[in-house]
Amino acid sequence: MISTLIEEPVLEIEGLEQRLTDPERGEEFLVRVPQKLVVPRRGVIALLGPSGCGKTTLLTVLGLLRAPSHPNSLKSFCIWTRNSEGKMEKHDLKKLWIDRNHSQIEHLRRKYIGFALQSGELLPSLTVSENIRAPMHLNGFSKKLCNSRVQELIYSFGLSTNGEIKSGKFTRLENSRINKLSGGEYQRVVLARAIAHKPTLVFVDEPTSALNRDLAWEALNQLRNLQSSHESHGATIMITHDEQLADAFATTIVRMAPVKGMAAGEVVEITQTHQPLKTIDFELPS
Repeated sequence: MISTLIEEPVLEIEGLEQRLTDPERGEEFLVRVPQKLVVPRRGVIALLGPSGCGKTTLLTVLGLLRAPSHPNSLKSFCIWTRNSEGKMEKHDLKKLWIDRNHSQIEHLRRKYIGFALQSGELLPSLTVSENIRAPMHLNGFSKKLCNSRVQELIYSFGLSTNGEIKSGKFTRLENSRINKLSGGEYQRVVLARAIAHKPTLVFVDEPTSALNRDLAWEALNQLRNLQSSHESHGATIMITHDEQLADAFATTIVRMAPVKGMAAGEVVEITQTHQPLKTIDFELPS
């Protein structure tokens, strides 16, 4: 079954000039998005570029973790979400940052954005299922919806088959503490938690760093199928150095590069791949 990409925006930014200052060294670094960058509904955006060109900084701005250093200079910065009645709502992030409306920005980040960062930052005192459940609790999901969603994600990310013998009894992986997980299991829990509350945007930083190649591709396939399904209003933005992975998964490739003669990095190319989104498993590259 092959689906087509609906070009309905969920995020738009243009004219970003993000300045980072190191007061101890007296150094400054500039990250620029001079052209319009549009993230479409059900899109998978691959952010590519050499280390140190500003990819992570751009991710933190788009994910509302960092305020634009000069919001007045932005040409546009908006996010579109779907309300409980199914109607589209446009949120002017430029205006929210200018007005310093931090409560509304926090609300949008908590409800509509998910993160799967390299550090993961899972809560060690909670089990696998409790970690996945956490963003749903924060957003007021009912117990029934939480249980259903957790089981769906446990199965989808291959977290239902393994376990450990503890005190002579078998403990399912979903009931295990985080410190009992392998690196690959940990990363899959991070991905599952990132989309648990069905966010509009999911940001993924180097998704293959803690997984072997086959597991990485399988986990990303599941992430894309769940985040970009027909009924989803979501999209995914991932930082990666893996060109082959970007070619296989991305519907848009955004390339960043250092600015010659400056302590700066910028978006230099935005390419639409027009790749259809597969909703079935595919063969891994040999």
